[in-house]
Amino acid sequence: METKNQRYFIALNAMPLIGPRSILKLLARWQDLEECFKASKKELLEAGLKDNQIQQIKHFDWNLIAADLAFAKQDPAHTILTIDSPLYPLLLKEIHSPPIVLYAKGDLSCFKQPTLAIVGSRYPSCNGSQTAFLWSKELSAFNLTIVSGMAKGIDTAAHSGALNGSGKTIAVLGCGVDVVYPYSNLMLAKKIPDNGLILSEFPLKTKPKAGHFPQRNRIISGLAVATLIIEATLKSGSLITARFALEQNRDVLALPGSINLPQSQGCNHLLKQGASLVTCYQDVLMELGFIVTPKEALIKAHRLSNDSLLNCIGMVPTHIDEIMANQNLSLKEVVCQLAELELYGKVRAVPGGYIRRFHER
Repeated sequence: METKNQRYFIALNAMPLIGPRSILKLLARWQDLEECFKASKKELLEAGLKDNQIQQIKHFDWNLIAADLAFAKQDPAHTILTIDSPLYPLLLKEIHSPPIVLYAKGDLSCFKQPTLAIVGSRYPSCNGSQTAFLWSKELSAFNLTIVSGMAKGIDTAAHSGALNGSGKTIAVLGCGVDVVYPYSNLMLAKKIPDNGLILSEFPLKTKPKAGHFPQRNRIISGLAVATLIIEATLKSGSLITARFALEQNRDVLALPGSINLPQSQGCNHLLKQGASLVTCYQDVLMELGFIVTPKEALIKAHRLSNDSLLNCIGMVPTHIDEIMANQNLSLKEVVCQLAELELYGKVRAVPGGYIRRFHER
C-alpha cells in the first residue's frame, strides 16, 4: 500500500547524510514531504538540518531511486513499507530510531504473530548450531516467528530450524534485499520469502559494510518481544543486539555455557548482567508467558497477562472471596490460578489478599 509520502521517504532514506531521526524531524515540520523538497534553505535550517544535508535534498537525483520505486510493482511478494504505512510493524515503530523505509520480500502476515529474535556467533560450536536449529524448530510450532540476521552460524541455524518446523522466519539484512550475503546462504534466501520475510532498510543494490550490521541489529531486536542469544564471544555483534533489546525495553534471554568456551563468554556475561537464563526451549516459552505442563505439552491457549482472573486484581489488595465471586470459580480453582500467577511474578500475596505486580523492564 503506497502512501503519499512514500517516494519522498525512499529518497531521503537513500541520502547518506540523512538518518531516521533527521527524517522524523522533517516529518514533524511537514506532514506532506513534497513541501520539504520545495522548502527554502532557511526553512530546512530551521527544521534542524545542516548545510551538507540540505545540499543533498536540493541536488537529489531522482534517477538514483528509479529501481527502488519500481520494486513493489515487480513482484506481488515485494513490498515497500514506510513508517506512515498501516502495515508497518507496530513493535518496531516503538523503538527510539525506527527505520523509515523497509524493503520486504515475502509474507507480511509474519508481523501479526509473536516474534522472538534468535542471534549468536558466526562461528558457533556444533552444540550451539544444533541448539539454535532445534529450538527454532520447536518454538516455531507455537506460532512464534523467528527473527534473525541471516549471517552464517547461529543466524543460519535459527532460520533453517524455523523453516524446517511449522513456523515463519524473518531475516533482517545489512545490505539490500536484492543482495545475498553471505553467498553461502543463497538457497536460504530463496526459501525464506515463501515462509517468511526478508527485510532491509537499505536501498536496493546496497553492498554489505561493517557499519551496516550494528544498524541492522536494532531492527532485529526491535521486531521481537524478546531476544535470545545462543552463543556469543565477548566481542560478538550479538551483544550489540542484546544492548538494543534492553534499550527498547525488551527481554534478553541467554544460554549459559562452559567458562572455557569463547563462544559462551558473551552469554555468561549477559547472564551476570541480569539476562534470563534458559536451558531448554520450554524455558523460553515460559519467559514469554506460555504455560508448560509437567509432560512438556505446551499450552498456548492464552497469555497470562490476558487472563481474566488477573484482570480483576489491581494495586489494592483483592481478597480470594472477591475473586471467587467475580470469576464464578471454586476456592480450589482460584487458589491454583493464583499460585500459577504468583509463580510467573504476575501477582503477590499481601495482607488482605493479592495485588498485581507491574514490572518495569
